[in-house]
Amino acid sequence: MTLADLLSINPLPASEAGLRCYELIGSVDAHSAPALNQLRGVESSTRVKLDFIKVERVNSMGLSLLLKLFEEWEKRGIKIEVENPNRMVAMLFKITGLGRFLTADVKLPSERSGGAQPSVVSSVRAAAKPAEAAPAGGKLNFVASLQVGAQLSGWYLLNTYLQRRLQRAIHFEQLPAGRELGQEVVDLLFAKPFEACAMMQKRGFIPLLRPVGEADEVVIVMRADDPRTLADLPEAQAVTASQGSFVYVLGRFLCDENGLDSSRFQQHFAGNEIKALQMLLKQQADVLFMLKKTYYGLSGLTRGNTRVVDESDTQFAFHLLCIDPAIAAQKDDITQTFLNMAEDDQGRQILKDIQLEGWCVPQEGELGMLMRLYERYSE
Repeated sequence: MTLADLLSINPLPASEAGLRCYELIGSVDAHSAPALNQLRGVESSTRVKLDFIKVERVNSMGLSLLLKLFEEWEKRGIKIEVENPNRMVAMLFKITGLGRFLTADVKLPSERSGGAQPSVVSSVRAAAKPAEAAPAGGKLNFVASLQVGAQLSGWYLLNTYLQRRLQRAIHFEQLPAGRELGQEVVDLLFAKPFEACAMMQKRGFIPLLRPVGEADEVVIVMRADDPRTLADLPEAQAVTASQGSFVYVLGRFLCDENGLDSSRFQQHFAGNEIKALQMLLKQQADVLFMLKKTYYGLSGLTRGNTRVVDESDTQFAFHLLCIDPAIAAQKDDITQTFLNMAEDDQGRQILKDIQLEGWCVPQEGELGMLMRLYERYSE
């Protein structure tokens, strides 16, 4: 965070009585609360116009702060308009259901075609009845959904690291691509955004940590030898790994933002990202939605057969490390063990092997916006 990134707010001249105009400059994130608090004194029953033309980005915590301010304003009869957001900011407003604050000229195509949002049905289904927990002092079950396959050996090393420091037997297992978490015993879980939300909602899992500086983003990929553009594919054959994923949601919104109606796509779900990529290369699909980190982790030869036609930079959703509530008594020890990895040579090497900078505690607003998104797009 640099001084230039900090949010500043300047009043602008208003063209009519009862209108208050403000220009926002910088990034809207966890550090923006002091600047946004300046706006809490706006008179009731007025109209407020916020110009986002100089806002570089808004992340999940920034959206949480904006939502609190907007809800307070609405209770006081203040009408809110947000104008001139960049494409990623506009898309985040739409995805999270805050689109009613945007001016009409930034509506996305999916709304104009009649749907309030893309029809996304989560395939993530956690059991409503909690599984039996590991006994106190017994073996813990650690399950991880990896971001890229190259991390696997590092996660086994991490498991050994945890056993030594927690002095507990821990069984590690990678969650196979396409397999849903059900009633099996899971004590410690590193999961994709919607997987984690499902376990939090249905089984009461407790979120502990998120990777530092990591957000789940999407790339939209086509074959290198396909001369068409997205605009040439009004009824594309689209493939992604799973319907119950943030990647799928974000990919569809990117297509809508490009002037397409993704509800007209023929959607295919391959089960994992490598199979989805193979479908694209075998000409069984026109476009591929893929986790950005996975795509840029592919070999240069593989990427050479494809081309990126769009990609996101939302800084919104992230993998989460969670625990079963049955081992809540160990919450502090587990949290501190992960946080301390950056403090010793072995921990730093393991972080390098699993391709993470480190761990941090997610903020309540970040988790709230992520759960809001999950509930909006899952049934």
